[in-house]
Amino acid sequence: MDFNTTLKGSMLEGFYPAGWDLQRIEACCALSGKNALRREAFWNRKFTPVKCENVADFDVFMGHEIAFEIKKH
Repeated sequence: MDFNTTLKGSMLEGFYPAGWDLQRIEACCALSGKNALRREAFWNRKFTPVKCENVADFDVFMGHEIAFEIKKH
């Protein structure tokens, strides 16, 4: 089971823009453990991944980033 095989018929079907390469996104998300934090050559030099211990931490980090972007603009 993976993202692409479960998307059809789900509440997310039709949610993503038509031009998105969902296979490529799935390949990125398939990384796990230390490989998920390994810097890739195509990343923006200012990007640094932040490890979250749980979903609640992720929610807080994401909320702060969204607020920062709003404040910045």
